[in-house]
Amino acid sequence: MHGAFSLLAAKLGLGVALVAMLSPSAHAEATVGDAQIAIVRPLSFIEVDQLDFGSVVPSNAVSRVTLTPTGVRTATGGAVLVGNDHQSARFAGMGAVLQRVRIRITPNSILLTGPGPAMTVDNWTIDPQGTLLQLGASSNYLILPLNGVFWFRVGARLTVGANQPAGLYSGTFDATLDYF
Repeated sequence: MHGAFSLLAAKLGLGVALVAMLSPSAHAEATVGDAQIAIVRPLSFIEVDQLDFGSVVPSNAVSRVTLTPTGVRTATGGAVLVGNDHQSARFAGMGAVLQRVRIRITPNSILLTGPGPAMTVDNWTIDPQGTLLQLGASSNYLILPLNGVFWFRVGARLTVGANQPAGLYSGTFDATLDYF
């Protein structure tokens, strides 16, 4: 009887193994999340997000891609905008309520370099995100929040060459804040 029990157990074990092999396999996925914090000190500012024009398919004509400070991206001249991987630059700073701050983006134009001819970025625009009040048409603002912490976004225009070669292009610009 002992031998029959062992054979039955072996047959049951085989049946379970076959059922397990015939059943759909379990599926699990993992992804990586991002976490960040913007810490600012009085009379300072930091870059929170970098300016990124995203993915663009060039045309056989010179094109322009405009990225507003609020993140709206448009193209003229035949370039095709692909995906949603674009973002305006974002900065955070700290002063005192009603303190005046001058924001300058320099130089007036920069070059993005990569595997093909350099592309020009110009026409910088600033959105004070409701935390700064622009004084006329100047580059001077008043800090509005009582705690002195403010945010602003920067957009610009990119000129894409006709049949611009594929690849990653990059460049740098300076944001300068003067607190008064």
